[in-house]
Amino acid sequence: MTAFRTHLEFLRKTDDCCSLERPDSPSPQVLASEALRAAGPAVRLTAADDRVNLVSGVYGGTDQLSRQERYPWTRLGIGLGVDRDPEYVDVLETIAELGERVDERDVTYVERAATATGRTVRELGFPTPPGETWPHVTLGLLSVGTDEGTYWTPIHGTVIDKNTVRARVPNTITERFARGETVTIALGVPSEALAATHLLTVTDRLSTPIEDRRVGSTVPVIPTAGGVVPSSAEVVLEANMADKQPDTRSEKRAFWEHLIEGTTLTLEVDSAFARDDAVVPFTPLGVPLADDLQLAGLTLAAQLYDRVNSYWGVSPVEWLLLPAVGRLGICVVSTEVLYAGFEWQLSNFLFSFSDCFDTVVLVDEDVSPQNLGRVLGDIWVKAHPARDWLFSEPDAPVARLPTYSRDDTGSRLYVDATWDPRWDEAYIAPRVSITESYPPTLRAAIQGSWAEFGFDGDLDDVL
Repeated sequence: MTAFRTHLEFLRKTDDCCSLERPDSPSPQVLASEALRAAGPAVRLTAADDRVNLVSGVYGGTDQLSRQERYPWTRLGIGLGVDRDPEYVDVLETIAELGERVDERDVTYVERAATATGRTVRELGFPTPPGETWPHVTLGLLSVGTDEGTYWTPIHGTVIDKNTVRARVPNTITERFARGETVTIALGVPSEALAATHLLTVTDRLSTPIEDRRVGSTVPVIPTAGGVVPSSAEVVLEANMADKQPDTRSEKRAFWEHLIEGTTLTLEVDSAFARDDAVVPFTPLGVPLADDLQLAGLTLAAQLYDRVNSYWGVSPVEWLLLPAVGRLGICVVSTEVLYAGFEWQLSNFLFSFSDCFDTVVLVDEDVSPQNLGRVLGDIWVKAHPARDWLFSEPDAPVARLPTYSRDDTGSRLYVDATWDPRWDEAYIAPRVSITESYPPTLRAAIQGSWAEFGFDGDLDDVL
């Protein structure tokens, strides 16, 4: 388990997190949005007063259509402890394992890292979006304790006075408690806790206590008035639920709110706990490549990847990606074509398990998830619009996320951008690259010169 501030320290040491003094103007959301637009590092805003420190871009923030050393899954993979340069599939498999059921509870209780504070929630200094009045709480989790165990869910809240939070949460969690009961908000939690919470939410699996999930044995916890929360949480708020009403939609929503129905709660905070120099993640809502979008995309991709490779008795899919640049409206799958018609069956399988996208693109198994440009190139080179772009009937249910259609129905599309496995290899065009454009003897001579100059690494990786 990697504590949130340990995660940040590793990003700082690898020059993937920069620190700035938190200004009064412009809003932290403006700074975070500009950093995301420029595909920059995570940005930590350090407060000189009693307000909490803020950080954005910890779970994503890189543009996959530009050449980068980091990818949308890199920072989350580091936080999950996968590797300092994690492979995409390893991140998917780690996320999927967090949501697995376990036979026996193996919960580790330790001391609370945060200490009691006399500050109100408003005095903690959560960021206020430009043009708005109330500070927002994002990228945290709500804990609900019951006799069966504890349930975790993502939370998006606004601080409407000094100790009142109006929060939106998934409908499923509100069935676990009634008005007047105590719940707990935890902010600055380990990546395992936040990723697992988003995974269970976007896949509608919040009905099992967190102690019965694998994440319950990987994240040390502490008991609170509202159930257990990660012990290393930067800020912990214990509150009573004062009111419950249907979700009040707003233009700015956390991305998981687009995928599942929600409820609005009014929470009265009784106790606030914070670590020394507490640092809390936040996301500028509605901004391309923001953390909440990346989290939703990675967790949903992890679930679909796990399901599709458990269906046929073999694992034909190399990877599955919901690109943040497409706002999760497109699903890209690198797969082996097992038999004639497999691509049609695989596409319909994916459509049946998620309604957020209306387009599936199938590419060959040798395509890398790091190279989204090649995916777009394969659509152009391999998929003939008259033969390989296949639309459903126009009465299909409309997808949730694409912004170009607001009708009740719409067509679904899958694009087969793979080479036909029935073709003779002699008829399949060779892959052209800067290294393969030269004879093998010349490439070997350059490789030898490269080594003599004392450069490390493979020349192919550099080119």
